[in-house]
Amino acid sequence: MTTSDDHADKLYRFSFDGLPMRGQWVRLEASLSEAFSNHVYPAPIADLLATQLAAVAMFADNLKFQGAVALQSRGSGALLRSLAECREQHKLRGIAHLDQTQFEQQPQLSTEEDLRHWLGQGQLALSLIDRASGHIVQQAMIELNAADLARNLENYFVRSEQLPTLIYFGRATTPLTSVTALLLQRLPAPSNATDMALQSHDEAWATATALADTLRGDPQGELAELAPLALLQRIFHEFPCRLHPPRALTYACTCSKRKSDRTLLTLGAEELRSILDELGHVQVDCEFCGRRYQYGAVEIANLKQQGPEDEPAPLH
Repeated sequence: MTTSDDHADKLYRFSFDGLPMRGQWVRLEASLSEAFSNHVYPAPIADLLATQLAAVAMFADNLKFQGAVALQSRGSGALLRSLAECREQHKLRGIAHLDQTQFEQQPQLSTEEDLRHWLGQGQLALSLIDRASGHIVQQAMIELNAADLARNLENYFVRSEQLPTLIYFGRATTPLTSVTALLLQRLPAPSNATDMALQSHDEAWATATALADTLRGDPQGELAELAPLALLQRIFHEFPCRLHPPRALTYACTCSKRKSDRTLLTLGAEELRSILDELGHVQVDCEFCGRRYQYGAVEIANLKQQGPEDEPAPLH
């Protein structure tokens, strides 16, 4: 199964003429490959992280300020932690940490069916992060009442924003080479809408959701295969649908020499001297992208305390 290079690593918005509904379509391919290039994840965990990355790309597209959206999990199961982040509406990064012993003892079940199983006594949080300060400006806990990520995110939008929302994920698998996501959301009707118009909107939403739900049981099917316009024409053929210009997406790590310096400063002079004496150098490896920052005696001597810089949002 292959995807089209013309549409990979792009996000498209779409709208419906005369109806209070909107949607987003996103496909990740090259950025997904880069996110996985420094890690070997078991298939269910790669699947979950891929869908988290697609989700934050869609959520960040609606930000009204310069910052980031992070979707994080923390639990006591085989999946200890995961982070998917989209900064400046187009820069993606993600990582997952496993308890390998627990993972090897568990049956090889699919993530879509067993999100709560992988997390154990876990939490899932959606955070908005201010670009300038790196501080969380808003954080919401996603209730894990459903088995899969899509359903839990849908429930969040209904509960917290009172916006009926449908989310679908498609995958080109074996091995996982791309992930595609579709979001369909009902918007508030205009304040001057008549009763007849409101009834028409209700009927249109019911029909649109029934049509979109044909994607639910086939993650390796049309959603994973078709280009956005072809998919929308097939699913929503009853409604005039407008596809808007795309936003390009890319993998971009936030590691830097400055952050590496700050990490070393937390170790203290005595420990740094000990490492230098033993190895002749000190190195810091980025766990996201694998980039290595290496220091000799001169570089260590020149380290200076620096001010704050953006950090990943903590899960509270």
